[in-house]
Amino acid sequence: MEKHTYVVAEGFSTINGKAVPKNREIELTDREALYDLSLGRIERKVKASAKGSGRKPLPEADDQSDFVTDKAEA
Repeated sequence: MEKHTYVVAEGFSTINGKAVPKNREIELTDREALYDLSLGRIERKVKASAKGSGRKPLPEADDQSDFVTDKAEA
């Protein structure tokens, strides 16, 4: 099974029966991580690519002109 890197939330000294290292990063399989993920103790580390994701950034949320409301306009 493939292992992935997870970052451990502050306040936890053991994950999956193992001590958390100082950099707070651990290697676990999906199966090993499932329980701690469900409790919010760990998060999967996102790998940064050298070229970026190639995605455009999301528009700013300040412009609310596109929002739909349930109220009928008078």
